[in-house]
Amino acid sequence: MSRSRRSKIRIVRLSGFVLAGMLLTGCPTRPPAPPPTPTPTPAPSPVATPTPVPTPPPVPSIPRKPLATAKLFNGLALQAKLIPEKSSALASQDRLDLDAYQVEVTVRARLPRASDSARDFLKNDPLLPGAFNDFDGLLAIARVSPFFDKLYALKLAQIEREIGRLDVILARHNFYDCETILDVENPVTGRRAVLAVGDMDVNVDGSDGDRNVSVDGSSQFFLPQTSYRWPKQTDRENPFVPVEQARLNALKAELSAGPTAVRKKEIEEAIDIAKRRIFDMKKWSFLISETDPFIVLPGFMMRDKDNPFSPAIGDFALVIFGGKAYPAVLGDAGPSLKLGEASLLLCREINARSSGLAGAVSDLKVAYLVFPGTAGEHTPPDLETWRAKCGQYASELGGLKVPIHSWPNLVKPWPTPTPTPTPIPTPGATPEPTPTTAPSASPGEPLVVTPPVPSVN
Repeated sequence: MSRSRRSKIRIVRLSGFVLAGMLLTGCPTRPPAPPPTPTPTPAPSPVATPTPVPTPPPVPSIPRKPLATAKLFNGLALQAKLIPEKSSALASQDRLDLDAYQVEVTVRARLPRASDSARDFLKNDPLLPGAFNDFDGLLAIARVSPFFDKLYALKLAQIEREIGRLDVILARHNFYDCETILDVENPVTGRRAVLAVGDMDVNVDGSDGDRNVSVDGSSQFFLPQTSYRWPKQTDRENPFVPVEQARLNALKAELSAGPTAVRKKEIEEAIDIAKRRIFDMKKWSFLISETDPFIVLPGFMMRDKDNPFSPAIGDFALVIFGGKAYPAVLGDAGPSLKLGEASLLLCREINARSSGLAGAVSDLKVAYLVFPGTAGEHTPPDLETWRAKCGQYASELGGLKVPIHSWPNLVKPWPTPTPTPTPIPTPGATPEPTPTTAPSASPGEPLVVTPPVPSVN
């Protein structure tokens, strides 16, 4: 037996003797460990069954292909075509030749014809013919106004001037803003009228220091004056005089700083405009867009003095839309390229959402019936008188079936100043004599009152 094996046996035997001695000598033994307390198994929480999400349908695959037709932001259709050409020159030479690589712009503008028959009007707006007592009889004595062709000729001339600037070229919406312009004359009464049909945008102009009206002049298109005006009747300052005066002072300060020659010319022109506006506002009162019903026509229509149907500022008019007629006056001259504007009061009556940024009617369904030769002396608006005159002129033309709107007076009276209380005399004190106003005329002579200066049209 090998030595290593004997050593292992000895160790085992020794261990057995030691264990036996421990048992014989009464060595306490370790008590058995208590059985482990069973840990209760927690009940599993109920797991919510997820709602199945429906599988979305696959996105259809659209094959990509280049489009030769696009639309600019102003509604102008843009058709593009690439025309490659072989060149005998080198690239270094063609780079210097502007004709080698260029874009050619061709604007096609289709000129519309004017509505002149009952079928035309019914196709565009079935309600308009029913507004007149005898629309067919009215068309029988009507003819297309030369103003219609003139309007579209002016549009074409403007496009030709701007043809190199596609970003400012006349938009499609504004090019086609006039459906028709007709001249009508009743052979019995001799009453003339111009019937124009178009859309309706908002004109926000006008201010007046005499009347108690708050005017919002924040629009970038706002002007404090209108062409319809009358002499001021009080010493109350137009609220936009200080605004224009501040602008004038700023322009003068910039001019004194020595600007460039180009900027200097612009400043001098702006100073001239500011001075004329201040002069006008100190002398005249104007219509107010939010309180006065007025329309705007292209300026060229009022400059044609040889045409017996040429309207004038102050002529009475009826706006016919949606089965109702709205009395108004021709209050301002607008751009010669555009037809269809009215005051904010009139626009909001037709469409409550109208504002300086949103027109009242986008479609060509608004009829402007203007009575040339009816303008009288320009005076502050008398809405009931205006309504009566419009009704009279419409009857002389043939009459209407629709009611004529009655405008409320939205101008608030100025508050009456509180009188200064009379002091109560102290008992025993000598009362001061009450000053008397010197008479404006000698005793026995009549008091002469100077009439107001008539307006200049």
